[in-house]
Amino acid sequence: MKVSLFVLLTGLSCLFFVEGRIQWKPVTKKPTGKDGPCNLPPDTGLCKASIPKFYFNSTVRKCLIFTYGGCGGNENNFASEHECKQRCSKWKPAPTKPPGKNDTCNLPPEKGLCRASISMFYFNSTANKCMVFKYGGCGGNENKFHSKEDCELKCGKKMECKPAVCNMPPAVGPCKASIPRLYYNSTVNQCLEFRYGGCGGNGNNFDSKQKCKEHCGKKQVCNATTSNTTEKPEVCEMPRQAGPCKAYMPRYYFNRVLKRCLQFIYGGCRGNENNFESKLECEKKCARKELWKPAPSQPTGKPIACSLPPVTGNCKYSKETDSCRISKQKGKPCTGKLNLATALWYFDTSYEKCKKYEYWKCGGNMTMFSSCSECVNTCRTHMKSLQVCTKEKLPK
Repeated sequence: MKVSLFVLLTGLSCLFFVEGRIQWKPVTKKPTGKDGPCNLPPDTGLCKASIPKFYFNSTVRKCLIFTYGGCGGNENNFASEHECKQRCSKWKPAPTKPPGKNDTCNLPPEKGLCRASISMFYFNSTANKCMVFKYGGCGGNENKFHSKEDCELKCGKKMECKPAVCNMPPAVGPCKASIPRLYYNSTVNQCLEFRYGGCGGNGNNFDSKQKCKEHCGKKQVCNATTSNTTEKPEVCEMPRQAGPCKAYMPRYYFNRVLKRCLQFIYGGCRGNENNFESKLECEKKCARKELWKPAPSQPTGKPIACSLPPVTGNCKYSKETDSCRISKQKGKPCTGKLNLATALWYFDTSYEKCKKYEYWKCGGNMTMFSSCSECVNTCRTHMKSLQVCTKEKLPK
């Protein structure tokens, strides 16, 4: 039996010419969804006619015109606006229970009603991982995500948890030495050798393979959705990052080698979290154990309480060294014969060195230092490198 080479489509039937006899097969419309026809998208069908029809747009809740091809399609298809309104003007979507996490992640991928081809992710509960599928652009179910990260966050892909430093790239640092060290490569899960410059860098830096494996080689399975099971980012271990932008924003970062908060210029975008607007904020976050260590004991045997800055506990800033934290105050010019300026010294906390300035004897702060050596001797514990005083002429 041979079917002729052409098929005649007419109305809602297909006419087949089979060995001289006409046979027909009806073209049925797509079945109505559980919400009835009013929630379906407009469907032109299979044929190529151009017939004006009406469909109910459930988003704007109006009957709108569309062009129907003449066969197939769905039941959201009305000959007149009046017929459309009669059927759908009082339509309401069927109430649905919001899917829970487990329900969502167990749903199959669903393209939806529209005909777009958008790459999205769904969680494959059988393979226990997030995979790509093509989404039509409307409808579908809740198991669809714009990124793999969103999918894994919602549906809990199993992953290996390691300390944050183990995911950092090897950092040579600003110095020019060439010291063999090891870092953990989280991509290949191995400890590999690199050349360390001798200063700076980050915490992914080990002097032996054993230490590297002990710190980063242990595998611990955790769930991405339970953030309290993973370690918090070790902000203070992160390297200084200016970022790719070109702004000029003075900020502070914690230098893990020097154990101090130092100033750097931030470009204004990206970078990392080791970035603080003030030195005090940086010290409170990162240098607390270093900065607020016990001060020398008093004759009573009790450590000296910290007075500047105001924090709980004891610190190395004793009553004598509080002046290292006081900003300079010039005072104001005096009247009469006392209108003279005196050269005094103060400790600049930003640059961590003693600097000279002119102090007017009327008003201002009287707790400055009379000489460079006095300033250095008092504040030397707060300097990253000991300052050498040179003889300077006093202003006349």
